[in-house]
Amino acid sequence: MSLTVLHLTWYRFGRRHHPATWQMIVGLAQHFRTLVLSGDCPGYFADVGYFESPSAAEAGVEVHSHPDLHALRQPELAASLATTLKRRWGPIDAVVGHLSCGALAVHLARQLRVPMLAVFHGDDANVELESREFGSDYATLRSAPAACFLGVSRNLVERLIAFGMPAERTYPHHLGVDLTSYAASERREVARPIRIVMAAWFRPSKGHEMAIRGFEKLVRSFPDASLDFFGDGETPDQRRTGDQMIALADRIGLASAVRFRGPVGVDVLAKEFADFDIALQTSVSAGQVEGVPNAILEAMATALPVVATHHGGIPEAVLHERTGLLVQEHDHEGLGRALARLAGDRELRIRYGIAGRKWIEQKFDSIRQSDRLADRVREMVKAYASLGGPERETGWRL
Repeated sequence: MSLTVLHLTWYRFGRRHHPATWQMIVGLAQHFRTLVLSGDCPGYFADVGYFESPSAAEAGVEVHSHPDLHALRQPELAASLATTLKRRWGPIDAVVGHLSCGALAVHLARQLRVPMLAVFHGDDANVELESREFGSDYATLRSAPAACFLGVSRNLVERLIAFGMPAERTYPHHLGVDLTSYAASERREVARPIRIVMAAWFRPSKGHEMAIRGFEKLVRSFPDASLDFFGDGETPDQRRTGDQMIALADRIGLASAVRFRGPVGVDVLAKEFADFDIALQTSVSAGQVEGVPNAILEAMATALPVVATHHGGIPEAVLHERTGLLVQEHDHEGLGRALARLAGDRELRIRYGIAGRKWIEQKFDSIRQSDRLADRVREMVKAYASLGGPERETGWRL
């Protein structure tokens, strides 16, 4: 069955704006005619000139930009947009809402009278479910007929079910990694100090202070080690956090060992990983719980061993004592010991790195994940078609 699927995203369509969403949409374009209703959020790497996204046409996607997706809450405007989209593209079979766009996509799906699938990455399955801004939208989405709900980790799925999403239609779906873009590096033995990398925006949930404090413990035994941070702040508060971390490293005497490299495009980061020995991810609970951070998956795809916190969906990627080491949140001493253990054992680093690459190939390969997601969409459309007209209308009225 040939389907036309419409995606809603806050971000301008392109890999530099939100790589995970871009990867998911482009992956489905291999299975369906794929349309995007795109907001104007510039996203993560809008000002980074290291790489260019393929054009929408090259990616097999047709895009319709919309300046204010919040307007979908107004029935008359949602109805008008639905008419415009059908006039431009013809019949639409399903809607997919990415991140908190799932909360707004339900209003358009209702006007189109098609089923919808919502994809949750982190904040949207935590603080936003019952927030003043989106709570009523998610309550409407909860009862949408035949709707499906995906969390990028099992802990997010549990949160969605606790909120009231139907358990029989709420599934884990890991984000995928394009393995052709992330080569497994051999990391042959060379006589140089240990290099550690962490790629994360300066959000409270990323735990940069824990990373620096744990690294401080490591340098007691490995004084020549270095820690490189990639990332920046999306908001003034986050940029202030970045400044505070720079000041912290200077205050404790690590200014020369801790380097703040700023944001880089995903293509550049894939190559940078080859020059490091250990990847670090110190996510902590800070009002929300993360799914599986993409940076972990990308690092593991290059055969980097990972030291990370036992947080959110991280244990689904970092298998303790198999692909890396897990420590408890805020345990600076434990983090220092875990880093020292890997820093002092090259063979262990290699073993964890190889196992990590294999785990990514098995569970996080973007091609396999796209195939699985396409099957979900087909099942959803079939389930919606099997509902009687009155049953569908009752669902849309709730």
